[in-house]
This record gives sequence, C-alpha cells and structure tokens, in this order.
Amino acid sequence: MMKDDMRPTAKGELREPTEAEGLLFKRFLDADFPGRNELAPLLQRVLVRTIDEDGGLELQSQVEGKAPVAKRVPVEAEANDEDGVVIHMLLHVVEGRPIELELFREDGARVRRVPPSSAFDLIVLPPAPETGWAHSRQS
Repeated sequence: MMKDDMRPTAKGELREPTEAEGLLFKRFLDADFPGRNELAPLLQRVLVRTIDEDGGLELQSQVEGKAPVAKRVPVEAEANDEDGVVIHMLLHVVEGRPIELELFREDGARVRRVPPSSAFDLIVLPPAPETGWAHSRQS
C-alpha cells in the first residue's frame, strides 16, 4: 500500500474512504468480538476525515444503528512499518458508533508507510473484570 493511500491531501473534509482504508475496516471485521456483526454495516457506509499525519481518521457512519461492543476499542491490530517498528491500529467505538481509526508507532515517531491490511495481526483483548485486574489475580 502506498503511503498516499492513507494520507489524502485534503485534510479536514469528510470524504469516502480510499480503497486501502476500506480494506483496513474490513480487516477488523475478520476478528471475532462482541458487537462485530452489528458493527459491520456501520463500517460499510462510512465517511472519513484525516485527523493526523499518521493517517488517523475520524469516522462518521452513514447507517443508523449501534454495535453492542464490550469496550471502546473492541479490536486492534499490529503490523510492522517499513523499518520494522510496530504500528498499532485501533478502532474506537463510542456509544455503539465507530468514531475513529487510530494509527501510531510504538516508538512515537511518525508512521512511514501503512502496511497492507493483510499484514495486520488482529488482537481482541478481554474486557476488564468488573472488580478490576488486581482483584482478578487474587483468585
């Protein structure tokens, strides 16, 4: 994937996702997590706005409905940037609606090149225990 596929020049305007961005949304849906089936149509018809130099996007679904996800980031993904540093990609969902695709490097530097969607390994973390992690380890 070319760097430009994730960084259109017109910042600040809502637009249709690029093909590469659409493939990233679809990649998230390969994971099994609570709310996935309800989230799928919300991501199929979405407008995006570039919000940072790493390729992060504000998301505005054009479909009614809410996804009953268990937490704000129901799924995330990791892949290597062209220099081998890990890139994290997080899908943020608030009140059942997808609102942001966040991209960042582990070292805090700017993302050089977003890998193709197939290069990302998916991660679904369990929700935090209601009593907190400290209490769950004492069992």
